[in-house]
Amino acid sequence: MNSLSYDGKFPYSEIREQQREAIDFALSTLVDKGKRFCIIEAGTGVGKSAVGLTVARVLSETLPPDPGTSAGAYFLTTQKILQDQYQSDFASMVSLKSSSNYKCRFHKSNTCSESQQLLRSEEKGSKFFNTCVFNCTYKEEKKRFLEEKESVTNFPYFLTESNFSGKITKRQVLIVDEAHNAESELSRFVEVSVSEHFAKTLLNLTFPATHTQFQIFRWIVQTYLPAAQKKVSHIERMIAQFGGDKFREKLTQFQKISRQHDLLKSHVSKIETFVKMYDKDNWVFEITRTDHRGSPKATFKPIDVSPYAEESLFRLGEKIILMSATIIDPRTFCQTLGIPLEECSFISIPSPFDTKNRPIMFSPVGSMASKMADNTLPRLLEAVKLILDSHKGEKGIIHCHTYKIAKYLKYNIKDRNLRSRILIHDHTNRDEILQKHIASKKATVLLSPSMTEGVDLKGDSSRFQILCKVPYPYLGDKLVKKRMNKFPGWYNLQTAKTIIQAAGRSIRNSEDHAVTYILDADFQRFYKRNGALFSKDFKECIVR
Repeated sequence: MNSLSYDGKFPYSEIREQQREAIDFALSTLVDKGKRFCIIEAGTGVGKSAVGLTVARVLSETLPPDPGTSAGAYFLTTQKILQDQYQSDFASMVSLKSSSNYKCRFHKSNTCSESQQLLRSEEKGSKFFNTCVFNCTYKEEKKRFLEEKESVTNFPYFLTESNFSGKITKRQVLIVDEAHNAESELSRFVEVSVSEHFAKTLLNLTFPATHTQFQIFRWIVQTYLPAAQKKVSHIERMIAQFGGDKFREKLTQFQKISRQHDLLKSHVSKIETFVKMYDKDNWVFEITRTDHRGSPKATFKPIDVSPYAEESLFRLGEKIILMSATIIDPRTFCQTLGIPLEECSFISIPSPFDTKNRPIMFSPVGSMASKMADNTLPRLLEAVKLILDSHKGEKGIIHCHTYKIAKYLKYNIKDRNLRSRILIHDHTNRDEILQKHIASKKATVLLSPSMTEGVDLKGDSSRFQILCKVPYPYLGDKLVKKRMNKFPGWYNLQTAKTIIQAAGRSIRNSEDHAVTYILDADFQRFYKRNGALFSKDFKECIVR
């Protein structure tokens, strides 16, 4: 039991027992024990967002901020849709996204990002200048975000803005929601790519003929980065030359130059950071081919993000709360993020939802391992058709894990009635297809390789879901192999995490009910070897 009261701090009229348990644990950890990190694993339905908000409010009023630290809390999510949910659930929450998400009040067809580019050569005192400087939608939202004590944003924006612009500074509390994705978000943030096409067309540079890690890195330091820095300075001088009638006559040219400047300046900042942190033993290097006539692109990805977690993320909070439904292995979780075990405490709280409402049916049709998949796919297809037929009039989702499986099912379901229910997406229209499914009055079924998390299929949006394949990370990825070697439990942890996340997409409240079918025979072997990674709550859902 903690020593602090949170009366009046909880955002709803009633508090559930699991929420009270989590709040007491967090306050005891962060205040009574004086630890910096609190890790909360809370199953679907516990209501961890309200837990985080309550703890943040108590800490903001209880702990005096250190010098240079602002009062209040930042809330981080992995997706904009989850960010919107925070703002919808809590009226006090101020949400902020990048400037490309807001419409300009003067040039109404422009985003704020586009108008900020035009503003660079606008005459001071003009209507556009005054609107953009004194009445900008994005700037107003950013000001509110920085001034209010409860602010929510997404990982990519937060990391970029806090590390490159300096406007986002340290607060008393940093709450990381969907924290199981923190490693991958940090990895994406610090990784860099340099393409031959970009180097040639924008910097007039010749890409190295030999593509070893050492040679590419040396070329970046000695040739590429200096040329890119010089180009940024040149573009800034060009922008300064535009103005008045000359600007209006060459508006299109200026917009192109301005976009070029923003792109290159951001890229240079990232390269400069990469050069400072580079350690050859901690980076995976690969050459891939781009869509520009197959020209090469060099990419550097960190194997272990823990050396960068504090400077890139955790420095923004005196006290840090990490929340997720799938921490699973707290020791490995802390290791991958560089969290000292003596500085954190962990609690796991099961979902309050009745296990009878979320049965998991293991119905093996064969192995979906890469060498066996082609032989199993026809049997998988027949099983999927039977399940669809048994759920006539009901919506659902088929978790495919790969586009290959998704396309095979899509194009081999010949029955017109079944085929008309299927909605498949690609990487460009995922959210559009999801909304189409939710809004449709028909019994549509999502066919997706990438909706295992961050998707809320509550109520009649999904009464069944199918897991076609055990979602192992791709072994053809160098980064996956390196992380497997560095962190022995990492590979199985990622697999279990995805299975648990997928199984939670269709059960979103206490009244929900949905059945999950697992068709890959390899699940039995994985589950037998890694049963400790699955909670008692998950195990009770499996129908024997």
